[in-house]
Amino acid sequence: MPSELMRLTLLAPNILELPMAGRQPRRMNPIWFQRNPLPVDREAQRRIVKRFEEDA
Repeated sequence: MPSELMRLTLLAPNILELPMAGRQPRRMNPIWFQRNPLPVDREAQRRIVKRFEEDA
């Protein structure tokens, strides 16, 4: 669990704000983060999150 928390510190601020405000896509939940670690590159993170929005 500590490694998962450390990965969350690498999230782009605008992505981290989504679950904090309860506005994350439904499929983007803690289990998803455990199984799909996001890349460190923030632009790549944003592209992944954008795909969630397109699939909705």
